[in-house]
Amino acid sequence: MKGTKLVAASVIILIAVIAVPIVASAQGMMGPGGRMGPQGQIQTTGPVTIDQAVSLVQQALVRLGNSDLVPMEIMEFSNNFYVVVAEKSAGIGAFELIVERYGFVYPEPGPNMMWNTKYGHMAGWGAYGMMGGGMMGGGGGMMGGPAGPGYAPRSAAPTGPTLTRDQARQVIQTWLNQTFPGAKAQEGMPFYGYFTFDFKRNDKVIGMASVNAVTRQVWYHTWHGTFIREKELR
Repeated sequence: MKGTKLVAASVIILIAVIAVPIVASAQGMMGPGGRMGPQGQIQTTGPVTIDQAVSLVQQALVRLGNSDLVPMEIMEFSNNFYVVVAEKSAGIGAFELIVERYGFVYPEPGPNMMWNTKYGHMAGWGAYGMMGGGMMGGGGGMMGGPAGPGYAPRSAAPTGPTLTRDQARQVIQTWLNQTFPGAKAQEGMPFYGYFTFDFKRNDKVIGMASVNAVTRQVWYHTWHGTFIREKELR
């Protein structure tokens, strides 16, 4: 019962990000570049910048009311911004967020939802509109079919021996050797139940993938697009 309550509480905390979304407001826009609007929301006349994306994530975390959660890293891609949120006390990744080009903030799909043993198990979030029709919907939706080699469907959190970061990197590298010849897995970030790795070819980030810490399943992140730049926040 105690473990069930912990998972339920974690889901409720993250649902707050969905229920009260932080978006770039379309009201009161005045001039290029944007300005601060009511309750500190960023109002823009165009796509948000990387610094504005960080601000939006910080606002979302303030709403959660957990000072232990901090944005650790942001990566800008052609399709969106990817943000790692970490637990300061544990020194481990808590969850991953996506900031759309026009400021919509939501939990990243894939392993962040399916494998995260503390903050995940979010299959019902479609009711809030973030995952409906486009990302988790059928047909051509982002997660309507296999995301590539190593795709693993959601299942109950497995139990058993867990991989170390180095072991997880070896799993990813074996997958890369077959799928992206010449690519090298980077240091990686541990989360609850899985690891996420950037991978590079010719010293340039060309993708991202996660590995389940128990099952060794690999999930390729197909939704980011082309890497542009990254920024360390801690």
